[in-house]
Amino acid sequence: MANYTPESIVELVENHFDRTEPLRTRMDNDHKIYKLDPYDAGEGYKSYTSNEPQVYADKLISWLISAEMIVRIPYGNSKREQRENNDLKEKFLIGLIKSADDRLTGKFQPTVRDQMSWFVILRGWYAARALLVKDDDGETHVEIQPWDPLHTYWAEGKNGLRWACYRTKRTHSEIKAIWGVDMSDAIMTVGDGDNDGIDVYDFYDSEDNIVCTADRILKSKTKHGSNRVPVIIGPVGSTPLVQTITESGNGSDTIEDIGESCFKANREIYEKHNEMMSIMLELAARAKKPGIKIKSRDGNKALEEDPYIEGSELSLAQGEDVEPLGLLEMAKESGAFMNLVSGEFQRGSLPYNVYGQTDRNLSGFAINTLRQGVETILIPKTQALEKAFRNIFHLICDQYISGAFKSFEVSGRDRNRMYFKEEISPDTIKEAGDVEVSFVSQLPQDDMGKMSMAQIAREGPSPLLSDTYIRDNILGLQSGDQMEDVIRTQRAERMLPEADVYENIKALDRRGKEDLVELYELELKRMFLVKRIEDDKLAMSLTQETPPQPPPQAPPQGQMPPMMPPMMPPMGGAGPTFAPTVMPNAALGVPPPPPPPPAGTVAPGTPRPGARTAETRLENLGLVPPTGGN
Repeated sequence: MANYTPESIVELVENHFDRTEPLRTRMDNDHKIYKLDPYDAGEGYKSYTSNEPQVYADKLISWLISAEMIVRIPYGNSKREQRENNDLKEKFLIGLIKSADDRLTGKFQPTVRDQMSWFVILRGWYAARALLVKDDDGETHVEIQPWDPLHTYWAEGKNGLRWACYRTKRTHSEIKAIWGVDMSDAIMTVGDGDNDGIDVYDFYDSEDNIVCTADRILKSKTKHGSNRVPVIIGPVGSTPLVQTITESGNGSDTIEDIGESCFKANREIYEKHNEMMSIMLELAARAKKPGIKIKSRDGNKALEEDPYIEGSELSLAQGEDVEPLGLLEMAKESGAFMNLVSGEFQRGSLPYNVYGQTDRNLSGFAINTLRQGVETILIPKTQALEKAFRNIFHLICDQYISGAFKSFEVSGRDRNRMYFKEEISPDTIKEAGDVEVSFVSQLPQDDMGKMSMAQIAREGPSPLLSDTYIRDNILGLQSGDQMEDVIRTQRAERMLPEADVYENIKALDRRGKEDLVELYELELKRMFLVKRIEDDKLAMSLTQETPPQPPPQAPPQGQMPPMMPPMMPPMGGAGPTFAPTVMPNAALGVPPPPPPPPAGTVAPGTPRPGARTAETRLENLGLVPPTGGN
C-alpha cells in the first residue's frame, strides 16, 4: 500500500466526486422522488403528490427480496466425490449469507439482500465490502457490509479496482465507541452539536485498510487479508460509458446515464402527472366552496359568517347582494390527456394488473404476456443482484482458501428446505467448482410445467435424460444427490415389512401411543420369529445335500480296463440285465452307506458356526432380553 495520509485520501475522494457529480446528483433527486417530496402548485393553490413512484419502487424491491436465491454449482459430468464437494460449497455460501445477516440485524440494519435490493432499485448501482475477520479470540466471522453507492468512491486499476473508499458521517460518541478516539475537539462538518456528523473515510487498496477523518487517523494501516480490494461495485443495466459531441467539438462523459434507477422512464412524467392532479384537486375544492361576489355601495362589504355553512344567515343592507362565482371546468381534452399519461406510466413501469386491478380472469396466454412485460423491468435488476452476490462469494472464497483462516462452522437451510450445520474446510472449497447465483422472481406462471417436463423426460424403458440431469437442470434442485439419497431412504423404509413396522413404532412412540407401540412390537417379534424358522429350514436343506462324487479314475498304465459284466436276459423278454453277482447294492435293496460330511458343514439341527440366531437379532434390537439373563 502506498503511504496514504488523511489529506491524500480526502483529495482522492474529492477528485472522484467532481468527476461523478452528475451521477450523484441524479441519485439524490431519485431519492426525493421516492420519498414523495410534496409537489408545490404555488401559494394559495391545492397541491397533489402522487404515490405512484413509491408504490412502484416498493413493488420491485419486494420482488427482489422475495425472489428465490439459487446458489448452485452444476454437476455436469463430474464424479460423485466432486459433486459432494460442490454441494458442500453451496452450503458454505448459503451459511455465509446467514452469518452476515445475523451480524447486520444485530446492528439494527436490514439483511444483505434487503439493502442490496434497495440500492439496485433506487440508486441503479450496488456496492459492498466482503471480508473474513478474526475476533480477539481468534474465531473467524463473515462481514458483508453493503455500501450506499451515493457515498462510495473508487479508482480503476489494471485488473480491477485500485482503491475504494466509503465516506459516512459519524458522531463524536460513535467514533469514540467504535475506534476509541476522542473527537470532542474536532470541527463538525454540519452544525456544532454532538448529533451532527464528522466525515469518516473507510479506505481500502489491494493490501491494507485505513480509517481516518479529514485530519486524523482513527484506525492505522492494517492488512485486510484479501488478495485484492475487498469491495464490489457495479451498475445496473447494460448502458456503457459513452461520450457526446458538443457544439464546440469537445466530448463529455455520460456518467449520469450509467446505472439508471427504476425511475428512468417516468422521471419527467411524475411532475406532469402531479401538476394535472393538482389542477383537478383545485377545481374539486372550488366546487365544494366556490368564490362569492359581494355587491355593496362602497365596495368594502365583508361577510362575518360563512355563507356555505348550513343554516347561516346574512344581514344585507338595501342595494347589497352576494352571488357565487361561476365554476371553472377542465378542458375537454383533459380526459384523453390523462389516459395518455396513464398509458405511458404503465409502459415505463408496471401494468396496473400487477397490483390486482383487473375486472376479469386472466388466461394462460395473458399471464405469460404479463410476465414478459414485467420481466422487461425486472431482468436488469435481478442480473445486477446476481452479479453482486457472485462477486461477494468469489471474494470470500478467495480469502478462505488462502490458508490464513481455519475451518469454521456454517448453518442454514438450503434451497430444498433442509437444515444443515456443518464444518467445511478450505480444502473442500478449493476443490469445488465455480458457483452460479440466480434469483427466480415469484411471478404468475405455470408451476407444473417443469414437473411435467421432468416426468416426460424420464418416462419409458429408455428415458430421454438421466435423473441427475433432470434434477440438476430441469427442476433446478440445489443438491440432486441429496434428493436422491432422501428418495432412496424413503424407499428403504417401505420395501421391507420389518422396516415399515419399525418406523411405525418410532412414530407412535413420538406421539405417546404406548398401547399401539406394544401391539406393533409384538408384531415385529412375530415377524422375526417367522424369519428364524425359515432360516433354520434353509440351513437344514443345505446340510442334507449329497456331496459331489469324485470323477472316475483311469486304470494304471499298462493295465487293461475291466471287462463289462455278462448280461442275462430278463424275465418277460424286456432286454438283457446284469447278473446278480455283479449288480449294485441299490438294485438288491441294500441301503447305500452314509456319505462323508463335506468340509465346513455341521450335523442337521445344529446352528452353523458364526450364524446369528433370531434371538440374537431380536436381542440386538432390544426386543428380547439377553440370553442367560436373570
